[in-house]
Amino acid sequence: NALVQDDPNSVQAHGDLVAGISSHPYYPLLATASGQRRFCDPNPAPNCLRVWSDNAAPGEMTRLNQFMADCMSVGALRGFKHFSVYIRSREEIVLRVLKDPDNTPRSDLVPVCSSAIYDRMDRVHASDETKHVISNARNRMERPFDVSDASLEADTEGINFLIAGYQRYRCPYVWLRTDHTSLVQLRPDEALDCDAPVELNTVNCWRNYDIRPWDVIVEIVCYALDPWPENPFALDYAYFEKLTVEERVVATGAMLEFLRRAYLRRYFCSEILLEDIKRLQHQHFHCLNALREYQQSTVFRETVSNI
Repeated sequence: NALVQDDPNSVQAHGDLVAGISSHPYYPLLATASGQRRFCDPNPAPNCLRVWSDNAAPGEMTRLNQFMADCMSVGALRGFKHFSVYIRSREEIVLRVLKDPDNTPRSDLVPVCSSAIYDRMDRVHASDETKHVISNARNRMERPFDVSDASLEADTEGINFLIAGYQRYRCPYVWLRTDHTSLVQLRPDEALDCDAPVELNTVNCWRNYDIRPWDVIVEIVCYALDPWPENPFALDYAYFEKLTVEERVVATGAMLEFLRRAYLRRYFCSEILLEDIKRLQHQHFHCLNALREYQQSTVFRETVSNI
């Protein structure tokens, strides 16, 4: 106790003998236990179990919140060739890396349109192309990808990762949900632990460097696929071609902003990323001009005046 009082940076953990200490193998957590039998002391110190966590550095929680906000933005994007991202909760996203992207059926290739507008097609402010796509979408809409644990473990066409930024850990972590035996390298005397986070350089350096979700995604895609793809952020242009003009303007604009951020990180695929940016930018402004011409047409004005 005297040592604790003399050191302002110390704290007294227990008021009795500490009989046990246990540290978590992955997370910054420490459990301490105290207490012993006392036969002559009328007021013995109670047995106590405490769990200690590493205090977050100044601004660390803000960085974690920003990291998860970026994850939510990426989770709203569709149209990648090698992977898909799905929002599971405010602290979790699922990254599904496709084993064979050219031969894997994907539900995000079908644009999701609101069923509430089917019966009001004559009152929709949309181009003829959009009305045609919406009218035919009823019979070809597919169920969204199931991100439950049971569905992820049963998935044979993709390698699923869980990227989470839990507040109690104060740092993002990545878990592998499928293909443990083929991706996890173990020592001869080491047992497989499916609940252990994946060892990634981007996650290990997160506390000291400006690590963004797209940095983690690049490492995960290269970790999961052998050989590495020339461009982990390669686009599936078939997805954008199936969208209506209105949806295509929004989808290409959001994807361009993401590709811009990825390009500024100067990955090994930066030159290929730049070519995708130019191609998608041309498609974005082409659709934007087509939408603008339709809004200035007499057909659009007559539709608005009849409502």
